[in-house]
Order: sequence, then C-alpha cells, then structure tokens
Amino acid sequence: MVPYVGTDTFKLGDSLESVRDYLKENKVNFSQSIDLNKGCVPEVPWIFIEISDSITLCFVKDVLFEIVFENNYMGQLPNGGLIGMKMVELEVLDPTLEYNDDDEDFISKSGYWVVDDIETGRVTSITIFLPEVELDTFFRYEWVEKYKK
Repeated sequence: MVPYVGTDTFKLGDSLESVRDYLKENKVNFSQSIDLNKGCVPEVPWIFIEISDSITLCFVKDVLFEIVFENNYMGQLPNGGLIGMKMVELEVLDPTLEYNDDDEDFISKSGYWVVDDIETGRVTSITIFLPEVELDTFFRYEWVEKYKK
C-alpha cells in the first residue's frame, strides 16, 4: 500500500480495462458495482470493483483513483501501518493523522485515510488515492486526461 502510487499489482491511474483484464487472466473473483452519482454536478458515474472483501478499486471515467483496503488485507503502509493494528499505535507512527468529523475518519498528510472501530480502537480500513483527490477541483474531473493512455 503506497500512498499516491498503489500496490505491486494495481497502480493508481490504471485503466478499468487493464484491471479487469488482469483479474480475469489471473482468475481472481470480483464483483462490480456502479454509483451513478445522480444529483451531483457533474453526474459522473463511479465504478467499484470489490475483491474478496479485502480490496475495493474505485474508478471514475475509467481511471483508478482510489483503493480501499479492509478486513483481511495483509499489506502495510510504508510506515508500518496495517489493518487490525491499534489506532493509537498508528498515530505514533504517523503524527500527521488528524480526525475528520465530516467523514468520520483520520487523514494523513502522507496521502491516506484511515477508519477505526470506536469500540476496539483498531484500524478497520486504509484508503490510498491519487494526489488529485485532495484538490478542490477533483470533481471537475479534468485531471483524468493525465492518466488516459
């Protein structure tokens, strides 16, 4: 899990077609869903590919912009952060983590978001994303062209 980059297998900025081809060629089971984003301006659908309840790949205009890791995902962040560790331990590894009331998650200046379980105090998901996700202009989707091959 490398913020702004991806994983060994999936790179942020990859095309939907290349990811689907990889999954099919390697016989990886996945499910796909779509959010039409009705009522948003502009109404640009987002496509989600979920793999084994551990990775969700998020696409807009056929570009992978976000990867959500959860449940039994075994990888870790460059700082050693991983799913299932105590949130207080991750806060020691990354003192830039700040709580975001709007999304009820923690935001790192190192390019990832974290959700924890309030009862157990453990990390339940880690999200990495393209740098453009943090821009005010993200929802204009002009950045997508940069990743089209």
